[in-house]
Amino acid sequence: MELCVLVKNGVVAFSHGLARLELWVCKFLIVFFAGLLLVNVLLRYVLSSPLYFAEELAVYTLIWMAFLASSVAMANRQMISLTFIADYLSGPARTALNILVEALMCAVSLVLMYVSFRWVNSGAVAFEQALTLGTLKWPFYSIMPLFFTLTSFHTFANVLYLLGGDAGRNEETS
Repeated sequence: MELCVLVKNGVVAFSHGLARLELWVCKFLIVFFAGLLLVNVLLRYVLSSPLYFAEELAVYTLIWMAFLASSVAMANRQMISLTFIADYLSGPARTALNILVEALMCAVSLVLMYVSFRWVNSGAVAFEQALTLGTLKWPFYSIMPLFFTLTSFHTFANVLYLLGGDAGRNEETS
């Protein structure tokens, strides 16, 4: 029994630490995004020579940031949810419903993780070029399998946390 508690606590702590790392990556990406656009505007209007790749890179940066921030929200159980059923439940019934929801999210994330890994490695994506960056797109698209991997782990950790008798995990990770 003690080993189960140690494993649960280890998985939950690792999930929390991973969410903190994801949040730091988001902070870096927002600074990079703002800096990229600022430099592009300055080059465009001061030197009349903008960075031709800045807009495409900014879009990919925002996409990565959005997926990572969504993963952090899932780790902290802060996603938007409909609670009209849970509001009528109390105690063990509400916890059971929360476990069921987290387990379903984990299962869906695992399926989508598998599908997204196959998609990124498919010929259609693996050799596609980013127009203005002149690089392959798969590194940018790899946020999909990464997101679903992170989400699978975080929701699994949430299930373990809830099975441990705790009401939920809503602490800040910043």
